[in-house]
Amino acid sequence: MAIADMTKVLLIGEKDLRDNVVKKLAEVGIFQPSPLNSKKGPNLFKLSEVKREPLQDNLNKIERAINFLNRFEEKKFDLGLFPSKLIIEQGEYSRWIKNSKWEESCKRCSEIEEEVEKIKEQIGVLQDNYKNLLPWRKISFPLKKLETLKYIAFQLAIIPSEEKDVLQEEAKKQACYVWLLEEMGRKVYVLLIFLKEQRPKIEKMLQKFKGEKVTLREDVAPSVKMQKIRVKQNDLQKTKEKILNEAKELAREKTKLMVVYDYFYDVLKERDVYSNTGMSRYTFCLEGWIRKEDIPSLKNALKSFPRVEAVVTKPEREDLHKIPVALSNRKIFKPFELITELYGLPRYVEIDPTPLLAPFFAVFLAICLTDGGYGILMAILAFLIPRKIQVGEGGKKLFSMLFISGLVTIVVGALTGGIFGIQLQELPAALAPLKKLTLINPMQEPMVFLVIVLMLGVVHLLTGIILEMKDNLRKGKISAAFLDQFSWVILIIGLLLAAVPFGKGFFSGETGSSATGLSLTLSPSQFLILWKDMPIYSKVGSILAIGGAITLFVFTGRKSKNIGKRLAKGAYEIYGIIQIFADVLSYSRLLALGLATSVIATVVNTIAGMAGGIPILGPVAIVFILILGHIGNLLINTLSGFIHTSRLQFVEFFTKFYEGGGQKFEPLKREGKYTIIKETLKQA
Repeated sequence: MAIADMTKVLLIGEKDLRDNVVKKLAEVGIFQPSPLNSKKGPNLFKLSEVKREPLQDNLNKIERAINFLNRFEEKKFDLGLFPSKLIIEQGEYSRWIKNSKWEESCKRCSEIEEEVEKIKEQIGVLQDNYKNLLPWRKISFPLKKLETLKYIAFQLAIIPSEEKDVLQEEAKKQACYVWLLEEMGRKVYVLLIFLKEQRPKIEKMLQKFKGEKVTLREDVAPSVKMQKIRVKQNDLQKTKEKILNEAKELAREKTKLMVVYDYFYDVLKERDVYSNTGMSRYTFCLEGWIRKEDIPSLKNALKSFPRVEAVVTKPEREDLHKIPVALSNRKIFKPFELITELYGLPRYVEIDPTPLLAPFFAVFLAICLTDGGYGILMAILAFLIPRKIQVGEGGKKLFSMLFISGLVTIVVGALTGGIFGIQLQELPAALAPLKKLTLINPMQEPMVFLVIVLMLGVVHLLTGIILEMKDNLRKGKISAAFLDQFSWVILIIGLLLAAVPFGKGFFSGETGSSATGLSLTLSPSQFLILWKDMPIYSKVGSILAIGGAITLFVFTGRKSKNIGKRLAKGAYEIYGIIQIFADVLSYSRLLALGLATSVIATVVNTIAGMAGGIPILGPVAIVFILILGHIGNLLINTLSGFIHTSRLQFVEFFTKFYEGGGQKFEPLKREGKYTIIKETLKQA
């Protein structure tokens, strides 16, 4: 429906022109190369052997350096949702490529990274040593002094806190001195001093009281060692800061590295094209895809290569699943391509759902907000943000979509009578014309609003089924279109018409027979009376529903030769009406989100009004609460509405007719990961 017509092009020319032709194709950006079809003369053309590993290694080195330098660059404000690119002049781009010393920069980045990691490891080891010495810090003399004594021995130990008192009593009996150094985390750190011949008894004593022996191999006192560790830590930290300052200075080279990266990236893409190019002794052969509308541009670009011929051919049947997809929608629908791409592009032979999901998406998101003030605010923000912040191509689509949805929200807000949580009926008499716009108040008439939402859901589902029917007709599957999809359409419409009298109570607020004028009963004796009392459109609807159900029951399993299987498949298909009801009810989430937005907006206004009574700070508090409250409500409910509206498209709408799985059309072009050349930008 809105998929660009694609055609295959075969470029044949002199062997020496291959590289220049590929560069020219990259400049115009309209040709997507593809692997050469072996049927195009395997004995005549052979694929080129191109070494890409050195280029890939260079890219890996540069990317690692860029990622390292990102840590030291001052962060600029952006949304963080879409990658921003550096816009650079063509002359500056060429000059940086020519004069770049990227290898030195990458090498120094790698060295700095290794040095910093080594220092971190050394600091980590020192911190562990300091932590181990901390419980023994009260020992102000080298323990080796005790080792030199002739009759005296010592032992460092850790015992449970609950054994502390018992250990001291037992140590007195053994003529052992116990120095309680520290108590931390239910553990006690002790120094035991005793006669050397008492060691066996002391060790048995430690075992008895669950003690853990500790050995410190230090030439100096623990307290002195800790001071030395602190000094060394400070020295290492200063060295680290000095190296990091050098990295900050080196971060100025990041932009040049980004330019060089994109240069190698473009060269690598060209090398990949070379590997798919067929070469003979004197000629080259390059195959690819192009939009039909771009054929004149391609021929114009190849005018400077008179010895290169472009052969345009129609896609063959076996190529249909390989044809890349390029969406080509009108300007108003183009932003909604983002939703289609989130789900998956259509296959080339499939329908593009974008123009049809666009109005539903905008209306559903507007219903989730149901506030004209929020619509105005969303439209303003969506208009300004892409003009103040670089958001990329995807970001532009998103904000354009939100801008359109904001305008629709203004209309929905006017019809439902809400603006920043204030009902239009509560506005001053001077704004009386605005009050006439209100058709329904969801807060006061939620059931009526629910019926409206559910009816929109029915239209949404029927649209999906009709699209599948149209697609089958386009493919020549007439029986499937009428016996499958059309039967469901008349069944659903018939049920709606038959149920209208019973649904009037939703609008009137009444229940039972007084609301409908009909007595609903399952008694067979009452069916004839019920039929007589039904209006003509309900009778027609009943006939349509019965006809559609019978058609589905009889013909759904038409491909099966076994009559039992046919009827079983038909019965299962009729059972699917329950799933249809479930699908319709899933649209009630729009009502829930719409009411939630209105309620929160009202609460924000109420809290702001209460804050107005605060002396002196009252007016400031009112402004503060209103701004933060309404912006927060808008952001939260826009996010929720976007998610649930997308779900309705993906789960309820697309499943009726859409498969997806198409390959995106990605022409060869000079478009880097980090930069955009200004001349290329103007051409685009």
